Amino acid sequence: MTVRTSPSPRRGGRGGGRREAAGSDGTEATTGAPAWVPVLARVALLPPLTCYGIAVVVAGVVAALASGTTPGGEPGLGQALAVGIPLWLVAHLVPLQVTGVPLGVLPLAPAALLAVLVATVARGAVVRLEGDGRPAGLLHGVGVPVVATAAAAHAVIGVLAAALLTPETVVDASPGLAGVVCGVLAGLAAVAGVARPCGLLALPRRLPRWARHGLRGGLVATAGLLTAGAGLLLAALLADAAAVADVVADVAPEAGSGAGLTLLTLAYLPNAVVGAASWLIGPGVSIGAASATPTAISSGLLPPIPLAAVLPQSPPPTWAGLAFAVPLAVGSLVGWRLAPTAPDAATRVREVVVAAVSAALLLGLAAAVSGGRLGAGPFDPVTVPAGPVALAVLAWVLVPGLVVALLAVPIGTASDDADDADESDNSVTRRRSRSRRPAAPARTAERTPEQEPDPAPAEEAGSAAEPEGSEGPEGSEGVAAGGDGRS
Repeated sequence: MTVRTSPSPRRGGRGGGRREAAGSDGTEATTGAPAWVPVLARVALLPPLTCYGIAVVVAGVVAALASGTTPGGEPGLGQALAVGIPLWLVAHLVPLQVTGVPLGVLPLAPAALLAVLVATVARGAVVRLEGDGRPAGLLHGVGVPVVATAAAAHAVIGVLAAALLTPETVVDASPGLAGVVCGVLAGLAAVAGVARPCGLLALPRRLPRWARHGLRGGLVATAGLLTAGAGLLLAALLADAAAVADVVADVAPEAGSGAGLTLLTLAYLPNAVVGAASWLIGPGVSIGAASATPTAISSGLLPPIPLAAVLPQSPPPTWAGLAFAVPLAVGSLVGWRLAPTAPDAATRVREVVVAAVSAALLLGLAAAVSGGRLGAGPFDPVTVPAGPVALAVLAWVLVPGLVVALLAVPIGTASDDADDADESDNSVTRRRSRSRRPAAPARTAERTPEQEPDPAPAEEAGSAAEPEGSEGPEGSEGVAAGGDGRS
Protein backbone atom coordinates (compact mmCIF):
# COMPACT_ATOMS: atom_id res chain seq x y z
CA MET A 1 0.00 0.00 0.00
CA THR A 2 1.35 3.36 -1.02
CA VAL A 3 0.60 6.36 1.14
CA ARG A 4 1.02 9.82 -0.35
CA THR A 5 1.33 12.90 1.77
CA SER A 6 0.63 16.52 0.95
CA PRO A 7 3.76 18.41 -0.23
CA SER A 8 2.82 21.44 1.86
CA PRO A 9 2.20 20.69 5.54
CA ARG A 10 0.92 24.20 6.17
CA ARG A 11 -1.89 23.70 3.67
CA GLY A 12 -2.53 20.09 4.37
CA GLY A 13 -5.98 20.74 5.75
CA ARG A 14 -7.00 22.86 2.80
CA GLY A 15 -5.26 21.30 -0.18
CA GLY A 16 -4.89 17.70 0.89
CA GLY A 17 -8.60 17.01 0.79
CA ARG A 18 -8.94 18.56 -2.64
CA ARG A 19 -6.00 16.75 -4.17
CA GLU A 20 -6.34 13.24 -2.79
CA ALA A 21 -9.22 10.85 -2.20
CA ALA A 22 -8.86 7.48 -0.54
CA GLY A 23 -10.02 4.50 -2.52
CA SER A 24 -12.00 1.55 -1.24
CA ASP A 25 -8.90 -0.67 -1.13
CA GLY A 26 -6.97 1.76 1.07
CA THR A 27 -4.98 3.38 -1.76
CA GLU A 28 -5.20 7.11 -2.44
CA ALA A 29 -6.19 8.46 -5.84
CA THR A 30 -4.78 11.80 -6.88
CA THR A 31 -7.48 14.13 -8.22
CA GLY A 32 -5.57 17.43 -8.27
CA ALA A 33 -2.74 16.39 -10.60
CA PRO A 34 -4.76 16.88 -13.82
CA ALA A 35 -5.40 20.50 -12.75
CA TRP A 36 -1.98 21.34 -14.22
CA VAL A 37 -3.28 20.75 -17.75
CA PRO A 38 -6.15 23.28 -17.92
CA VAL A 39 -4.29 25.88 -15.87
CA LEU A 40 -1.14 25.80 -18.00
CA ALA A 41 -3.23 25.60 -21.17
CA ARG A 42 -4.93 28.82 -20.12
CA VAL A 43 -1.53 30.45 -19.55
CA ALA A 44 -0.27 29.29 -22.94
CA LEU A 45 -3.27 30.08 -25.12
CA LEU A 46 -5.44 32.79 -23.58
CA PRO A 47 -3.10 35.83 -23.97
CA PRO A 48 -1.94 35.11 -27.55
CA LEU A 49 -5.43 34.20 -28.76
CA THR A 50 -6.93 37.27 -27.10
CA CYS A 51 -4.28 39.47 -28.69
CA TYR A 52 -4.91 37.94 -32.12
CA GLY A 53 -8.68 38.31 -31.71
CA ILE A 54 -8.32 42.00 -30.91
CA ALA A 55 -5.99 42.47 -33.89
CA VAL A 56 -8.51 40.82 -36.21
CA VAL A 57 -11.36 42.96 -34.87
CA VAL A 58 -9.33 46.15 -35.30
CA ALA A 59 -8.34 45.18 -38.82
CA GLY A 60 -11.93 44.31 -39.70
CA VAL A 61 -13.38 47.52 -38.30
CA VAL A 62 -10.84 49.73 -40.05
CA ALA A 63 -11.34 47.86 -43.34
CA ALA A 64 -15.12 48.10 -43.04
CA LEU A 65 -14.98 51.84 -42.39
CA ALA A 66 -12.60 52.33 -45.28
CA SER A 67 -14.76 50.31 -47.66
CA GLY A 68 -17.69 52.67 -47.16
CA THR A 69 -15.78 55.68 -48.45
CA THR A 70 -12.88 54.29 -50.44
CA PRO A 71 -13.55 53.00 -53.95
CA GLY A 72 -12.56 49.40 -54.51
CA GLY A 73 -12.55 48.44 -50.83
CA GLU A 74 -13.29 44.74 -50.32
CA PRO A 75 -13.33 43.95 -46.63
CA GLY A 76 -13.82 40.39 -45.52
CA LEU A 77 -13.05 37.90 -42.77
CA GLY A 78 -10.14 36.43 -44.69
CA GLN A 79 -8.52 39.81 -45.14
CA ALA A 80 -8.97 40.63 -41.45
CA LEU A 81 -7.47 37.28 -40.43
CA ALA A 82 -4.48 37.88 -42.68
CA VAL A 83 -3.89 41.43 -41.43
CA GLY A 84 -4.22 40.26 -37.83
CA ILE A 85 -0.98 38.23 -38.06
CA PRO A 86 1.42 41.17 -38.60
CA LEU A 87 -0.56 43.22 -36.09
CA TRP A 88 -0.05 40.42 -33.54
CA LEU A 89 3.69 40.55 -34.19
CA VAL A 90 3.70 44.34 -33.88
CA ALA A 91 2.02 44.03 -30.48
CA HIS A 92 4.93 41.77 -29.45
CA LEU A 93 7.51 44.36 -30.66
CA VAL A 94 8.74 42.16 -33.52
CA PRO A 95 10.45 44.19 -36.31
CA LEU A 96 8.85 43.77 -39.74
CA GLN A 97 9.68 44.27 -43.39
CA VAL A 98 6.89 46.10 -45.21
CA THR A 99 7.27 45.99 -49.00
CA GLY A 100 10.96 45.36 -48.48
CA VAL A 101 11.67 48.31 -46.17
CA PRO A 102 12.22 47.93 -42.44
CA LEU A 103 9.70 48.90 -39.78
CA GLY A 104 11.45 48.87 -36.43
CA VAL A 105 9.86 51.75 -34.54
CA LEU A 106 6.98 49.84 -32.95
CA PRO A 107 4.16 51.11 -30.71
CA LEU A 108 4.58 50.53 -26.98
CA ALA A 109 0.91 50.81 -25.96
CA PRO A 110 -0.18 47.40 -27.41
CA ALA A 111 2.92 45.77 -25.92
CA ALA A 112 2.11 47.23 -22.49
CA LEU A 113 -1.49 45.99 -22.65
CA LEU A 114 -0.30 42.54 -23.73
CA ALA A 115 2.19 42.42 -20.86
CA VAL A 116 -0.58 43.28 -18.40
CA LEU A 117 -2.73 40.48 -19.81
CA VAL A 118 0.08 37.91 -19.58
CA ALA A 119 0.94 39.00 -16.03
CA THR A 120 -2.69 38.76 -14.92
CA VAL A 121 -3.18 35.29 -16.35
CA ALA A 122 0.12 34.05 -14.89
CA ARG A 123 -0.74 35.37 -11.45
CA GLY A 124 -4.16 33.70 -11.58
CA ALA A 125 -2.53 30.41 -12.54
CA VAL A 126 -0.13 30.51 -9.59
CA VAL A 127 -2.95 31.33 -7.18
CA ARG A 128 -5.05 28.48 -8.62
CA LEU A 129 -2.28 25.91 -8.32
CA GLU A 130 -1.31 27.15 -4.88
CA GLY A 131 -4.91 26.71 -3.78
CA ASP A 132 -4.62 23.02 -4.68
CA GLY A 133 -1.88 22.62 -2.07
CA ARG A 134 1.17 23.09 -4.26
CA PRO A 135 4.01 25.38 -3.12
CA ALA A 136 4.03 28.79 -4.78
CA GLY A 137 7.78 29.44 -4.79
CA LEU A 138 9.37 30.55 -8.03
CA LEU A 139 12.28 28.10 -8.11
CA HIS A 140 10.81 25.20 -6.11
CA GLY A 141 7.10 25.64 -6.74
CA VAL A 142 4.65 26.43 -9.50
CA GLY A 143 6.33 29.68 -10.58
CA VAL A 144 8.81 28.12 -13.01
CA PRO A 145 6.23 25.99 -14.90
CA VAL A 146 3.90 28.98 -15.28
CA VAL A 147 6.61 31.38 -16.49
CA ALA A 148 8.17 28.76 -18.78
CA THR A 149 4.78 27.92 -20.29
CA ALA A 150 3.99 31.55 -21.06
CA ALA A 151 7.41 32.20 -22.61
CA ALA A 152 7.51 28.97 -24.63
CA ALA A 153 3.96 29.35 -25.95
CA HIS A 154 4.53 32.90 -27.18
CA ALA A 155 7.88 31.95 -28.68
CA VAL A 156 6.39 29.04 -30.63
CA ILE A 157 3.39 31.05 -31.81
CA GLY A 158 5.70 33.92 -32.77
CA VAL A 159 7.79 31.59 -34.93
CA LEU A 160 4.68 30.19 -36.61
CA ALA A 161 3.19 33.65 -37.19
CA ALA A 162 6.40 34.93 -38.78
CA ALA A 163 6.66 31.79 -40.92
CA LEU A 164 3.19 32.47 -42.33
CA LEU A 165 4.37 35.83 -43.65
CA THR A 166 6.29 35.99 -46.91
CA PRO A 167 7.58 38.85 -49.06
CA GLU A 168 4.74 38.07 -51.46
CA THR A 169 2.23 38.99 -48.74
CA VAL A 170 3.70 42.53 -48.49
CA VAL A 171 4.78 41.99 -44.87
CA ASP A 172 7.65 39.74 -43.77
CA ALA A 173 9.40 38.93 -40.50
CA SER A 174 12.27 36.77 -39.28
CA PRO A 175 10.92 33.63 -37.53
CA GLY A 176 13.97 33.30 -35.28
CA LEU A 177 13.87 36.91 -34.15
CA ALA A 178 10.11 36.72 -33.67
CA GLY A 179 10.45 33.68 -31.42
CA VAL A 180 13.11 35.32 -29.25
CA VAL A 181 11.31 38.66 -28.91
CA CYS A 182 7.90 37.12 -28.19
CA GLY A 183 9.35 34.67 -25.68
CA VAL A 184 11.34 37.31 -23.81
CA LEU A 185 8.40 39.74 -23.64
CA ALA A 186 5.98 37.09 -22.39
CA GLY A 187 8.51 35.66 -19.93
CA LEU A 188 9.26 39.03 -18.35
CA ALA A 189 5.55 39.83 -18.11
CA ALA A 190 4.86 36.44 -16.49
CA VAL A 191 7.65 36.98 -13.95
CA ALA A 192 6.11 40.34 -13.05
CA GLY A 193 2.72 38.67 -12.65
CA VAL A 194 3.90 35.88 -10.33
CA ALA A 195 6.18 38.14 -8.28
CA ARG A 196 3.71 38.69 -5.44
CA PRO A 197 2.29 35.16 -4.98
CA CYS A 198 5.75 33.60 -5.37
CA GLY A 199 7.34 35.93 -2.82
CA LEU A 200 9.65 37.79 -5.20
CA LEU A 201 8.57 41.13 -3.80
CA ALA A 202 10.13 40.11 -0.49
CA LEU A 203 13.60 39.82 -2.04
CA PRO A 204 14.35 43.58 -1.91
CA ARG A 205 13.77 43.43 1.85
CA ARG A 206 16.98 41.44 2.12
CA LEU A 207 18.93 44.34 0.66
CA PRO A 208 20.53 46.92 2.94
CA ARG A 209 18.31 49.74 4.02
CA TRP A 210 20.18 52.33 1.96
CA ALA A 211 19.81 50.19 -1.19
CA ARG A 212 16.04 49.92 -0.70
CA HIS A 213 15.72 53.66 -0.23
CA GLY A 214 17.86 54.26 -3.31
CA LEU A 215 15.70 52.01 -5.48
CA ARG A 216 12.59 53.84 -4.33
CA GLY A 217 14.26 57.12 -5.20
CA GLY A 218 15.04 55.78 -8.67
CA LEU A 219 11.38 54.90 -9.20
CA VAL A 220 10.38 58.39 -8.05
CA ALA A 221 12.82 59.97 -10.52
CA THR A 222 11.61 57.79 -13.40
CA ALA A 223 7.95 58.50 -12.67
CA GLY A 224 8.64 62.21 -12.31
CA LEU A 225 10.48 62.53 -15.63
CA LEU A 226 7.89 60.49 -17.54
CA THR A 227 5.07 62.52 -16.00
CA ALA A 228 6.83 65.72 -17.03
CA GLY A 229 7.23 64.32 -20.55
CA ALA A 230 3.51 63.53 -20.73
CA GLY A 231 2.68 67.07 -19.60
CA LEU A 232 5.01 68.55 -22.19
CA LEU A 233 3.48 66.42 -24.95
CA LEU A 234 -0.03 67.47 -23.98
CA ALA A 235 0.98 71.12 -23.94
CA ALA A 236 2.61 70.80 -27.37
CA LEU A 237 -0.48 69.13 -28.84
CA LEU A 238 -2.70 71.89 -27.50
CA ALA A 239 -0.34 74.63 -28.68
CA ASP A 240 -0.05 73.15 -32.19
CA ALA A 241 -3.67 72.02 -32.45
CA ALA A 242 -4.06 73.74 -35.84
CA ALA A 243 -1.05 71.94 -37.33
CA VAL A 244 -2.25 68.61 -35.94
CA ALA A 245 -5.72 69.17 -37.42
CA ASP A 246 -4.20 69.99 -40.82
CA VAL A 247 -2.22 66.74 -40.80
CA VAL A 248 -5.32 64.72 -39.93
CA ALA A 249 -7.36 66.44 -42.65
CA ASP A 250 -4.68 65.86 -45.30
CA VAL A 251 -3.85 62.27 -44.46
CA ALA A 252 -7.18 60.87 -43.26
CA PRO A 253 -10.15 62.70 -44.73
CA GLU A 254 -12.35 59.57 -44.73
CA ALA A 255 -13.85 57.72 -41.77
CA GLY A 256 -11.83 54.55 -42.28
CA SER A 257 -8.48 56.24 -42.63
CA GLY A 258 -9.37 58.58 -39.77
CA ALA A 259 -10.10 55.62 -37.49
CA GLY A 260 -6.85 53.97 -38.47
CA LEU A 261 -4.87 57.17 -37.88
CA THR A 262 -6.51 57.62 -34.48
CA LEU A 263 -5.61 54.08 -33.41
CA LEU A 264 -2.08 54.58 -34.69
CA THR A 265 -1.70 57.78 -32.69
CA LEU A 266 -2.95 56.15 -29.49
CA ALA A 267 -0.63 53.19 -30.00
CA TYR A 268 2.42 55.44 -30.29
CA LEU A 269 1.57 57.74 -27.36
CA PRO A 270 4.01 56.03 -24.93
CA ASN A 271 6.80 56.42 -27.51
CA ALA A 272 6.00 60.11 -27.77
CA VAL A 273 6.01 60.50 -23.97
CA VAL A 274 9.49 58.98 -23.76
CA GLY A 275 10.62 61.27 -26.59
CA ALA A 276 9.23 64.32 -24.78
CA ALA A 277 11.06 63.29 -21.60
CA SER A 278 14.25 62.92 -23.67
CA TRP A 279 13.75 66.46 -24.97
CA LEU A 280 13.35 67.79 -21.42
CA ILE A 281 16.57 66.25 -20.14
CA GLY A 282 18.64 67.31 -23.16
CA PRO A 283 19.36 64.57 -25.78
CA GLY A 284 16.12 65.28 -27.65
CA VAL A 285 14.51 63.37 -30.52
CA SER A 286 15.41 62.93 -34.18
CA ILE A 287 13.34 61.74 -37.14
CA GLY A 288 15.57 61.31 -40.12
CA ALA A 289 17.42 64.58 -40.65
CA ALA A 290 15.05 66.51 -38.35
CA SER A 291 16.02 66.76 -34.70
CA ALA A 292 15.02 68.87 -31.74
CA THR A 293 16.59 69.63 -28.37
CA PRO A 294 16.01 72.57 -25.99
CA THR A 295 19.14 74.26 -27.38
CA ALA A 296 19.27 73.27 -31.08
CA ILE A 297 16.94 72.48 -33.99
CA SER A 298 17.63 70.71 -37.29
CA SER A 299 14.92 70.98 -39.93
CA GLY A 300 13.86 68.06 -42.11
CA LEU A 301 10.92 66.17 -43.55
CA LEU A 302 8.50 64.72 -41.00
CA PRO A 303 6.13 61.77 -41.44
CA PRO A 304 2.47 62.72 -41.92
CA ILE A 305 1.25 61.71 -38.46
CA PRO A 306 -0.14 64.00 -35.75
CA LEU A 307 2.54 63.20 -33.16
CA ALA A 308 5.34 64.18 -35.53
CA ALA A 309 3.71 67.55 -36.17
CA VAL A 310 4.60 68.73 -32.67
CA LEU A 311 8.35 68.34 -33.29
CA PRO A 312 9.77 71.91 -33.37
CA GLN A 313 11.02 73.10 -36.75
CA SER A 314 11.98 76.67 -35.91
CA PRO A 315 14.98 77.79 -33.82
CA PRO A 316 14.26 77.44 -30.11
CA PRO A 317 13.50 80.63 -28.19
CA THR A 318 15.88 81.96 -25.60
CA TRP A 319 13.69 80.73 -22.75
CA ALA A 320 13.74 77.12 -23.99
CA GLY A 321 16.66 76.44 -21.67
CA LEU A 322 14.22 76.77 -18.76
CA ALA A 323 13.09 73.25 -19.65
CA PHE A 324 16.15 72.02 -17.77
CA ALA A 325 14.48 73.23 -14.57
CA VAL A 326 12.23 70.17 -14.73
CA PRO A 327 14.94 67.48 -14.41
CA LEU A 328 16.70 69.72 -11.92
CA ALA A 329 13.56 69.76 -9.79
CA VAL A 330 13.16 65.99 -10.11
CA GLY A 331 16.73 65.37 -8.95
CA SER A 332 16.26 67.79 -6.06
CA LEU A 333 13.04 66.02 -5.07
CA VAL A 334 14.88 62.69 -4.94
CA GLY A 335 17.54 64.20 -2.69
CA TRP A 336 14.89 65.77 -0.46
CA ARG A 337 13.12 62.44 -0.02
CA LEU A 338 16.33 60.56 0.73
CA ALA A 339 17.83 63.12 3.14
CA PRO A 340 15.88 62.11 6.28
CA THR A 341 16.42 58.37 5.72
CA ALA A 342 20.20 58.14 6.24
CA PRO A 343 22.16 58.63 9.47
CA ASP A 344 25.35 59.99 7.90
CA ALA A 345 26.71 61.59 4.75
CA ALA A 346 28.21 58.39 3.32
CA THR A 347 24.89 56.57 3.49
CA ARG A 348 23.09 59.46 1.81
CA VAL A 349 25.63 59.42 -1.00
CA ARG A 350 25.10 55.70 -1.54
CA GLU A 351 21.32 56.14 -1.63
CA VAL A 352 21.46 58.94 -4.20
CA VAL A 353 23.90 56.97 -6.37
CA VAL A 354 21.58 53.96 -6.38
CA ALA A 355 18.61 56.18 -7.24
CA ALA A 356 20.47 57.86 -10.12
CA VAL A 357 21.75 54.58 -11.59
CA SER A 358 18.37 52.84 -11.41
CA ALA A 359 16.55 55.79 -13.00
CA ALA A 360 19.19 55.98 -15.75
CA LEU A 361 18.79 52.28 -16.55
CA LEU A 362 14.99 52.44 -16.66
CA LEU A 363 14.79 55.50 -18.89
CA GLY A 364 17.63 54.28 -21.08
CA LEU A 365 15.71 51.04 -21.69
CA ALA A 366 12.53 52.99 -22.44
CA ALA A 367 14.42 55.14 -24.94
CA ALA A 368 15.93 52.07 -26.61
CA VAL A 369 12.54 50.48 -27.32
CA SER A 370 10.87 53.77 -28.33
CA GLY A 371 12.84 54.32 -31.55
CA GLY A 372 13.84 52.25 -34.58
CA ARG A 373 13.90 52.05 -38.33
CA LEU A 374 11.13 53.75 -40.30
CA GLY A 375 11.37 52.76 -43.93
CA ALA A 376 14.45 53.63 -45.93
CA GLY A 377 13.69 57.23 -46.88
CA PRO A 378 13.88 60.66 -45.28
CA PHE A 379 12.10 59.55 -42.09
CA ASP A 380 14.62 56.84 -41.21
CA PRO A 381 15.52 56.34 -38.41
CA VAL A 382 13.44 57.57 -35.49
CA THR A 383 15.92 57.97 -32.66
CA VAL A 384 15.55 58.51 -28.95
CA PRO A 385 19.23 58.04 -28.06
CA ALA A 386 19.37 55.51 -25.23
CA GLY A 387 22.99 56.13 -24.21
CA PRO A 388 22.77 59.94 -24.00
CA VAL A 389 19.41 59.65 -22.24
CA ALA A 390 20.87 57.34 -19.58
CA LEU A 391 23.87 59.61 -19.03
CA ALA A 392 21.70 62.72 -18.84
CA VAL A 393 19.34 61.13 -16.31
CA LEU A 394 22.33 59.98 -14.27
CA ALA A 395 23.69 63.54 -14.13
CA TRP A 396 20.33 65.25 -13.47
CA VAL A 397 19.50 62.95 -10.56
CA LEU A 398 22.98 62.52 -9.11
CA VAL A 399 24.24 66.11 -8.90
CA PRO A 400 21.21 67.97 -7.48
CA GLY A 401 20.23 64.91 -5.49
CA LEU A 402 23.57 64.83 -3.69
CA VAL A 403 23.53 68.57 -2.99
CA VAL A 404 20.01 68.53 -1.56
CA ALA A 405 20.48 65.25 0.33
CA LEU A 406 23.58 66.60 2.11
CA LEU A 407 22.22 70.07 2.84
CA ALA A 408 18.45 69.72 3.24
CA VAL A 409 18.53 67.96 6.64
CA PRO A 410 21.43 68.38 9.07
CA ILE A 411 23.46 65.24 9.52
CA GLY A 412 22.45 63.31 12.62
CA THR A 413 19.11 64.99 13.35
CA ALA A 414 16.08 63.64 11.55
CA SER A 415 17.81 60.40 10.60
CA ASP A 416 18.80 59.78 14.22
CA ASP A 417 15.21 60.30 15.27
CA ALA A 418 14.13 57.77 12.66
CA ASP A 419 16.74 55.31 13.87
CA ASP A 420 15.64 55.84 17.47
CA ALA A 421 12.06 55.21 16.42
CA ASP A 422 13.11 52.02 14.65
CA GLU A 423 15.09 50.89 17.69
CA SER A 424 12.14 51.60 19.96
CA ASP A 425 9.85 49.65 17.66
CA ASN A 426 12.30 46.76 17.67
CA SER A 427 12.57 46.86 21.47
CA VAL A 428 8.78 46.86 21.78
CA THR A 429 8.62 43.91 19.41
CA ARG A 430 11.24 42.04 21.42
CA ARG A 431 9.42 42.74 24.67
CA ARG A 432 6.17 41.50 23.19
CA SER A 433 7.84 38.36 21.91
CA ARG A 434 9.41 37.72 25.32
CA SER A 435 6.07 38.29 27.01
CA ARG A 436 4.41 35.79 24.70
CA ARG A 437 6.97 33.03 25.18
CA PRO A 438 6.10 32.09 28.81
CA ALA A 439 2.40 32.12 27.96
CA ALA A 440 2.40 28.61 26.45
CA PRO A 441 4.10 26.86 29.42
CA ALA A 442 1.80 28.75 31.81
CA ARG A 443 -1.26 27.48 30.03
CA THR A 444 0.24 24.01 30.00
CA ALA A 445 0.91 24.21 33.71
CA GLU A 446 -2.66 25.25 34.33
CA ARG A 447 -4.03 22.35 32.33
CA THR A 448 -1.69 19.77 33.81
CA PRO A 449 -3.48 19.40 37.17
CA GLU A 450 -6.75 18.89 35.34
CA GLN A 451 -5.27 16.08 33.29
CA GLU A 452 -3.43 14.36 36.20
CA PRO A 453 -5.31 12.04 38.55
CA ASP A 454 -6.61 13.50 41.81
CA PRO A 455 -3.95 13.05 44.53
CA ALA A 456 -6.61 12.97 47.31
CA PRO A 457 -7.13 9.16 47.16
CA ALA A 458 -3.39 8.66 47.45
CA GLU A 459 -3.25 10.83 50.55
CA GLU A 460 -6.16 8.94 52.12
CA ALA A 461 -4.47 5.66 51.36
CA GLY A 462 -1.30 6.98 52.96
CA SER A 463 -3.18 8.02 56.09
CA ALA A 464 -4.87 4.64 56.29
CA ALA A 465 -1.56 2.83 56.06
CA GLU A 466 0.04 5.15 58.56
CA PRO A 467 -0.39 2.88 61.61
CA GLU A 468 1.44 0.10 59.81
CA GLY A 469 4.34 2.42 59.06
CA SER A 470 4.43 3.92 62.54
CA GLU A 471 7.08 1.43 63.56
CA GLY A 472 9.65 3.18 61.41
CA PRO A 473 11.47 6.37 62.18
CA GLU A 474 9.17 8.45 59.99
CA GLY A 475 6.14 6.97 61.67
CA SER A 476 7.47 7.76 65.11
CA GLU A 477 8.17 11.30 64.10
CA GLY A 478 4.65 11.61 62.78
CA VAL A 479 3.18 10.30 66.01
CA ALA A 480 5.36 12.62 68.02
CA ALA A 481 4.34 15.54 65.90
CA GLY A 482 0.73 14.55 66.25
CA GLY A 483 1.11 14.35 70.00
CA ASP A 484 2.71 17.77 70.10
CA GLY A 485 -0.04 19.15 68.00
CA ARG A 486 -2.75 17.78 70.27
CA SER A 487 -0.98 19.10 73.35
